[in-house]
Amino acid sequence: MNGVKPIPAELLTDSAVLLTPSGSGYSRETLNDVRIIRTSAITDYSAGRTRDCTEIVMYFDCVNSAPYGTEFVAGQSLECGGEVFEIVSAELFSGEEPHHWRVKARKTGGEYI
Repeated sequence: MNGVKPIPAELLTDSAVLLTPSGSGYSRETLNDVRIIRTSAITDYSAGRTRDCTEIVMYFDCVNSAPYGTEFVAGQSLECGGEVFEIVSAELFSGEEPHHWRVKARKTGGEYI
């Protein structure tokens, strides 16, 4: 792979569900062997009205993650840990061949707490 090694399998311990808009709702595809980093954030819009603005970054390796050939675009969503996150950016890192995706997503709903 052009001298660039895949992300080690020991780091790809998470899974998620990719939700892609379709004519009848969303199609669901389980993603295995990915890495998810969660950043919790609470935004205080006013005294007594705070919102959960949690974000995640998911790394999908083009060799070790499954299913092979998965692509990501803004507008899709990820379901992770029972929560839904909307993809806001998806970047493919590659040389001569694809290496990995870095997908950033923001919690949808983010109910006031």
